[in-house]
Amino acid sequence: MQRRWIVTLQDLSAAGRQWDADMPATLLEDSAVGCVDALSDLRSDFHWQLTARPKNGVYLLDGEWRGAMLRNCSRCTAPFDWQVSGRTERVYQLGGPSSVDEESDSCEQLAAPGEINLVDLLREDIWLAWKSDVICGDSCKGLCQGCGVNLNIEPCQCKQDNSDHPFAALSSLKFDG
Repeated sequence: MQRRWIVTLQDLSAAGRQWDADMPATLLEDSAVGCVDALSDLRSDFHWQLTARPKNGVYLLDGEWRGAMLRNCSRCTAPFDWQVSGRTERVYQLGGPSSVDEESDSCEQLAAPGEINLVDLLREDIWLAWKSDVICGDSCKGLCQGCGVNLNIEPCQCKQDNSDHPFAALSSLKFDG
């Protein structure tokens, strides 16, 4: 794996470090890279803007990412490119507990020199952003509960018997127009 995606916190300057880069989908999908479960069916590289900087004895990682994954719609079951985005917000400390009270509760402890695999970090954030139910669009009509056709593509094919419906009697009324 490229050293480009490894950051050593102890080596950060006071100004920190910034990334504005595309992490290749092939890298995120490669199960031989990193420790976090690899992703699959990525449709694009993931763009990531990330800043890592030291502050008051801890290291702050903050940024935003976005990309696309192949998913199946929860309404119509058709495959579509799910546009996913999220934030990276981490606080790390090397060694023991923090002397900064408000940050110590959310601080991850790392042994020196504090090497972080950014591939694993982005994978974690993508998994955390995962939604079990995603739809291809707000106007998705889904599947017919009777015949099962995708109502976005073709009309319902089933013959519905509405004779037992509470308002079925209204269908026989004649209106003068």
